[in-house]
Amino acid sequence: MAASAADFADEYLRSWIEPDPKRRRDLIMNMWAPDGRLTVSSPAMVVEGVDRIVDHVASLYDALKDLDFVYDQQIESGDALLLRWSMSTPAGELVKRGVNIVFRNAQGRVSRVHMFMDVD
Repeated sequence: MAASAADFADEYLRSWIEPDPKRRRDLIMNMWAPDGRLTVSSPAMVVEGVDRIVDHVASLYDALKDLDFVYDQQIESGDALLLRWSMSTPAGELVKRGVNIVFRNAQGRVSRVHMFMDVD
């Protein structure tokens, strides 16, 4: 489990962008609580349970694998971590920006994520 907020953010980002499906699944399974919940603002959706989260991340990876993702802001408060992310083309053109609010349980595993899309 990641020791600092920065280490956690790096590991969390890897769980979304890891190209190898088995390694990506292992990262997600290790980071998320079994009953984790991902809520996405647009399209409005809720993904519950780590197995469904693995499937959701896989479908997004397949659709967005040619884009670059970075966190440009991280703010920690208690069990919550705000991660503002940017998605860009390989040439550096901004495609989309959003914010994830990540909540971790007492064991440090992700229990909930609220993902807000199209943030400036």
